[in-house]
Amino acid sequence: MNSLRSVLDMQMHAHASRIGRARLGVVSAVDPSSGLVKVRLQPENTETGWICDAAIAVGATVCYAPSELGSHVLIETVQGDGDNYIVVTRIFDAVSMPPAFSALGGAVLQAGQFGIKIADTEFVVSENGITVVGPLVIRGNLSVHGTISAQGDISTSGVSLEQHIHRGVQSGSSLSGTPVSE
Repeated sequence: MNSLRSVLDMQMHAHASRIGRARLGVVSAVDPSSGLVKVRLQPENTETGWICDAAIAVGATVCYAPSELGSHVLIETVQGDGDNYIVVTRIFDAVSMPPAFSALGGAVLQAGQFGIKIADTEFVVSENGITVVGPLVIRGNLSVHGTISAQGDISTSGVSLEQHIHRGVQSGSSLSGTPVSE
């Protein structure tokens, strides 16, 4: 009987200690289509059911990036219920380090900087301006008030600035035809 009593006491203590407390965990499963994740609570290593992942939203503007497997997260109980958690945020520590940005010479973000990194594509805002690493597609008009400089070739409608040719070239002060692609 004492054995059963001590098991029940341990379970009650474990449940009571979860009520109303933030917990640390490691993401163990992700369902991006529903915005749900499973988390292994630390240090017990017990897995939650499917719980809500973190997102930022104001009005119709939503910023959501599904958690990655193995991400370290802070989870909180909903209304103090130790069986209902939500992910509050991802955290970095000695095991789950913040990412390094090639746009910053391989350094991590510092105070006053903002970065988005998805695989090898990066977007960094700092006191020096905005740096984008990776392909950039703009759908719509682009207005630039200032100088554009480029290292490498520039092409428009299939005509290369470095490799284009002109037809109708004549000696003297005549004008050549417009550039054409080969």
